[in-house]
Amino acid sequence: MAYNKFKKLEQLRENLGLDDIMESWLPKSILPYSNISIFLEEALKEAQQEALTTEKAKSESIIVPILKELKRHNQDLFSYFSGFQFDVDKSKDLTGYCDFMLSAETKKAEISAPIFCLIEAKDGEIDKGYAQCGAEMYAAQIYNERKGKPRKAIYGCVTNAFSWCFLKLDKNNLYIDTNYVPLTFTKPHEVLAVLQWVLDESLKG
Repeated sequence: MAYNKFKKLEQLRENLGLDDIMESWLPKSILPYSNISIFLEEALKEAQQEALTTEKAKSESIIVPILKELKRHNQDLFSYFSGFQFDVDKSKDLTGYCDFMLSAETKKAEISAPIFCLIEAKDGEIDKGYAQCGAEMYAAQIYNERKGKPRKAIYGCVTNAFSWCFLKLDKNNLYIDTNYVPLTFTKPHEVLAVLQWVLDESLKG
């Protein structure tokens, strides 16, 4: 699980040549997300009654239902993979399993055009996941270029389920948005709005 070896942003700078930039980069004009399905409402209602003390519990009760909701509204636009082994470059430690990865192609058994990497924050602390997420995004960038499917940017997110930090890799610049997007059991709308914007931007190429 070599992606886990990336624990500090300094490693991205020294080992991968990435420059991390902390700033608010998400646009203010993202359209509000209001069409929440009964399926997500029920899932989050049930999550309120559960002991969400582990990464696995938060993943199953909150993160997965959010991704399923995004998929529900974009059926034929992307696929998402959970716990997928994504080995790209062993010499750079770009190997191992990704928590979640979205691919721009559907109905595939394997990732073919990664556009978005999402990891669960270690110990619930968002900043502890920056480097690992950045490494996975960099691997996705390399993978797409090798397959002849380069993209303008690769997006990513680090979340503890209730706070979502979005990242963007543009060439060798890793932008980390300093404004975390909040999610509550009754208001997942803002996170879904950003995820929809990221998907729309990614599918532009």
